[in-house]
Amino acid sequence: MLMSNLPARVKQTWANIRQFNHEERLILAKLLLDSVVTPEADEEADWQQLSLAAFEAEWDNPEDVIYDNWRELYNVSAG
Repeated sequence: MLMSNLPARVKQTWANIRQFNHEERLILAKLLLDSVVTPEADEEADWQQLSLAAFEAEWDNPEDVIYDNWRELYNVSAG
């Protein structure tokens, strides 16, 4: 990518970054990558947590407590 095509803010940031040492650049690169990749992983975890909460609310509610002992209710032996 040509530097002339970059927005002014990116050019200024690049000028600042060029003053970083190798280790600082690696840290920054990891932080930038994580800022792009991690939100998708977090979003997936959030959806899983929401679905689990919804499942638990549906599964364990006072109206269905009668079915908690379904084996006894329907005379079904374990095994």
